[in-house]
Amino acid sequence: MPESKSRHPHKHPQQHHHNITEKHPAQKKANRIIIALVLFFSILGLGIGLFIDSSSIFTVLAATVAGGLAGFILGYKINNNLSGK
Repeated sequence: MPESKSRHPHKHPQQHHHNITEKHPAQKKANRIIIALVLFFSILGLGIGLFIDSSSIFTVLAATVAGGLAGFILGYKINNNLSGK
């Protein structure tokens, strides 16, 4: 039986159940970017510190921390640019 063209479709109420404490999957992936860059730049800083002066533990530790900090800052900026915030 044909339906009338002037008849509007039925509107069904949609039920949305959101858990506030649960993170969105995109946020979890974005945090992986930050972690990966921190690890990569820390290892890079460790290598640079060993190249500069392998006998001084302070130089190696400072280069590793500086590399990790640079990785965090870069990862945070990339995260913000990709998420559009």
